[in-house]
Amino acid sequence: MTITQSPVTNPPPTHRRCGSLKYRMFEVDSVLRRVNVAVLCENSTAFRRLVMENADPNMPIVLHGPTARQFDHLLWGLSVDPMPQPPNEEDVERLLDVEELSRRYSIHCLQIRAETTVLAVIAEGTNTAVLSCRTNSLVRMLSITMRVHNKTLFAFLMQMWTWRLHSKELDYILTIRVAQPSHWDHDPQPFLKLLGHAFYAAMMDLEPKLSSGQRIDLDCQLTSSEIVHVLCGYHSLRCWWDQIASKPPAYMHCARCMYPERCSYVWRIRFRWLAEKDRISFPKVDGIRRLQEIHRFLAGDLFLIKNMPETCRHNALQELLKRREHLLKTVHHHFDL
Repeated sequence: MTITQSPVTNPPPTHRRCGSLKYRMFEVDSVLRRVNVAVLCENSTAFRRLVMENADPNMPIVLHGPTARQFDHLLWGLSVDPMPQPPNEEDVERLLDVEELSRRYSIHCLQIRAETTVLAVIAEGTNTAVLSCRTNSLVRMLSITMRVHNKTLFAFLMQMWTWRLHSKELDYILTIRVAQPSHWDHDPQPFLKLLGHAFYAAMMDLEPKLSSGQRIDLDCQLTSSEIVHVLCGYHSLRCWWDQIASKPPAYMHCARCMYPERCSYVWRIRFRWLAEKDRISFPKVDGIRRLQEIHRFLAGDLFLIKNMPETCRHNALQELLKRREHLLKTVHHHFDL
């Protein structure tokens, strides 16, 4: 067991209201901390009650729940004002610990300062510490935005979570566990959609085995019911892509289109040339990336530029984007969620 000095600064004499002793030993996660109890008591009724209930100065006050590291973060929060902006991921976690523990121990002023700082950092939209944070930190930030009913920041975090799943930056197993709508006292639809994208990420990770007919239940972290959802999504999205590839999206012709039938024919043959002939490297079940790749290619296709009026070509490309957006919004249905 180690003993360290608390980072809380010495209080003025007016703060000394928890007995004649200014310092007490706290045992947190089997680690002893020498803490300035006057500061804790002045800011928290919960700590004041703990000190009064543990009156023997020779016995440490045992805290259950937080780790020693989290407790250190709380003490750090009490020693700084204003709350600094977190420049890296470790500092984001420290700030989240301060917000969480100050709320647990009813340190209202500190909780408000930490919460306000967290929301301000998220609102920046460009802070790399937030954009690259771990899944657990993302869950905690999401909880804060829901508690304060900030729909804008909630939507931003959910969107960021979704795209980081597709870029393989976040753990889809953990996301599947925490994104269950029943875990949240909130509108279930956003979490249902996030769950669908987590299963999509799982399906893409397992796609080589699925496409070759191998079993995926061996050495797999997914439960049997989760594997069923992945299989449902795989077969559903295969059928969905075959239907998409065989029938290019219809579009509105512009008023200056002199030959709409030829215009539609040109669009149809170029789309099918890409979609049906496996000229795209992404698997057929990866409709999100396949549609994105087709759009990228056709947007610069000289054959279309030469043979379609500009407005017709723009309308046709927009229809492609609409199909992709529709898939992004409804992907959870493919996994029977």
